[in-house]
Amino acid sequence: MDLKSILPTKVKLTKEYYWAVTLEPDWVQAAIWEVKDGMVKTKASSPPSSWGGEEDLVAAVDNALSSIVQNLPEDAKEPQKCVFGLPSSWIIKGEIKKEYLDKLKKLCSDLSLEPSGFVVLPEAIAYYLKTKEGAPLTAIVLGVSAENIEISIFKLGKPIGTTNVARSVSISDDVTEGLSRFAGSKAFPSRFILYDGKEKELEEVKQSLLKSQWDDSGKVKFLHTPKAEVINVDDKITAVSLAGGAEIAGASTIFSKDEKKDRDEEIVAPEAAKGVADTKPEDVGFVIGKDVATPDSKDKADEPKGSDSTTSSTESTSTARGVKDQVPTAGGPKGINLSSKISGFYATFANMLKLKRKDKPQKAPSTGGRDVKKTAMFLGLSVLALFVVGFIAWWYLPKAIVTVFIVPRDLKEVLAINIDTKGETPNYSEKLLPGNVNTFQVSGEETIQATGTKTVGERSKGTVTIQNGTSASINLPAGTILIAGNDLQFTLDSSASVSAAISPSSPGTVNIEATADDIGAEYNLAKDESFKVGNYPKADVDAVATSDFSGGSSRQISAVSAEDQDDLLASLTQDLETKARDEITVNMSADAYLLQGSETSDIITRNFSSKVGDEASNISLALELEVGVITVKKEDLINLANEILENKIPSGFVLREEQLLVEFDFDEEENGLYKFTAEMTANLLPEVDPDSLAKSIAGKYPSLAQDYLTSIPGFSRAEIRLKPSLPGRLGSLPRVINNIEIEVAAEK
Repeated sequence: MDLKSILPTKVKLTKEYYWAVTLEPDWVQAAIWEVKDGMVKTKASSPPSSWGGEEDLVAAVDNALSSIVQNLPEDAKEPQKCVFGLPSSWIIKGEIKKEYLDKLKKLCSDLSLEPSGFVVLPEAIAYYLKTKEGAPLTAIVLGVSAENIEISIFKLGKPIGTTNVARSVSISDDVTEGLSRFAGSKAFPSRFILYDGKEKELEEVKQSLLKSQWDDSGKVKFLHTPKAEVINVDDKITAVSLAGGAEIAGASTIFSKDEKKDRDEEIVAPEAAKGVADTKPEDVGFVIGKDVATPDSKDKADEPKGSDSTTSSTESTSTARGVKDQVPTAGGPKGINLSSKISGFYATFANMLKLKRKDKPQKAPSTGGRDVKKTAMFLGLSVLALFVVGFIAWWYLPKAIVTVFIVPRDLKEVLAINIDTKGETPNYSEKLLPGNVNTFQVSGEETIQATGTKTVGERSKGTVTIQNGTSASINLPAGTILIAGNDLQFTLDSSASVSAAISPSSPGTVNIEATADDIGAEYNLAKDESFKVGNYPKADVDAVATSDFSGGSSRQISAVSAEDQDDLLASLTQDLETKARDEITVNMSADAYLLQGSETSDIITRNFSSKVGDEASNISLALELEVGVITVKKEDLINLANEILENKIPSGFVLREEQLLVEFDFDEEENGLYKFTAEMTANLLPEVDPDSLAKSIAGKYPSLAQDYLTSIPGFSRAEIRLKPSLPGRLGSLPRVINNIEIEVAAEK
């Protein structure tokens, strides 16, 4: 045996170079790059070239490619595969607009380029800066051209949105107009990233942005004064190259100048070189297995023979992909009878043995030899049968549960909705739904601690002599006010009649008891205190204390306040409404939807343990309510939500009943017509066909299945559970599609 034919041999790997081409409204640029040790190395890049019409575009790209092709080594093959960097304005719903797609097709045809994919320039720059700075980008990326400004916002590496603004004489006004279109943004990132093919103009734009008084603008708000920086043309084309490297060879970083010099690479045939980085192509706008002009067939190698191939298209507003998204899917036979399969294999193998035996020369009969042959044949057939049974069991019996976790996209809409409890037919255009009022009587009791206080005590008492210096007698009724020098008020305990003065030195007098107007020790006064009597001038009529005023005191006690009663009533009412709502929810039909926030309650009985002002440390309330809630049909509400959100649901996503939350705020009721302000929140999940998805990953190894699942819009992660879990290369997903259970769950 020739051992060289079965032992691996070392072969020298030929380096492969690639094109990167950026196409902007005014400029084109090209670069040659390669992937080396999981890193992208730019071999050469051209200066930006301007272009106008379609013919200018082909000529400009041709000049850019020709200017750098001489930088290749003498023995290197000229690149064919090309990665394109495109502006956001060329993309709609994750696909290249038709008018630009036609330009690209003509460009590739005229220059013999093999397109491998495209990346949106702002996203490529964001990923490049994340790789360079070691942190996800939070910034406003501005693509500046002669006629427009393309504004893209990134927060923690995620694209928030993109808009285009026509240029005017003021860059800051244009940027303000564009940012104001992003509804719901509380504060924008305080960093501008500028790119274009003309760096001198970018420097002027940068200075204009830095000089702008953003604090005076009422339309946009920044956390602090924004900074601005320019991405030079070489970094921009490097960003596109890095995106291509991530798709083609799993590259995740850039070859720096400090790296060692190039060295020849040798690998063991027939294994292919593999990228060692953790970078996923989706991070830079690529989808694995896609090509701009022609479908990539590498996924077909993972399919079992005889499988079907289907084509599916996925769309995303925030990631770029190939022009043609052809995703091969694998299938397998259904309903195979294992016993018939085993017998078929066994019979075929037995017939082969018989044929071979006839070709051999006949030997003399020998009982011992015949027995040995029968034993050997039996053992051989038994081993074969076990192998066949094991193979069929491995092919048809394993099961898998694949849970795909998706980050839902939120849509919110606030609108006025009318519920007609007397109607039967919905009117979606008028936002009118028929509904029912469900009532439930519920009672309960609750006790809280009293928080009010009250001052109690005794009033000060004493005796005064009233002196009348006038020439006429006076009559003072009980309760006449006496005012002391410190404005403390006292009242007469009884009425009094005071005679007229005999002479100025002999006034009429009378002794009478008086009591303080309020409680407190401050009303305790000493003997001989002088008082003003009622409305009489003190010079004519006054009073003098003939003894000390004493007995006045005060202290604070716990008491029930009006706030205590109000808080207790509100708390118990809310608890009873929740209890009633839960009871109604349990008893209502499965096709009904309860309007959160539509609860109304009427008090049947209400009994507080203490009145306001009573001395008490606790207060209790026994309450009985009749609670009413409004329900509508789930189908009507879902149809209304679809009617309202239809044009706002991104392509590839679908609104599911369980992902819809509607909160209602009751406004008013008139003759059975209830008016609400409703806030609809829809957590959108991608429209996934479980059968098609199962067919696409059938027979793949878990790692390859994971790679495929990343093409689902909003993909976060996936959990693959195999039953049984087999080791090594045996541990692939089932070949039988019916044995794969697909679950789609929202990532929390």
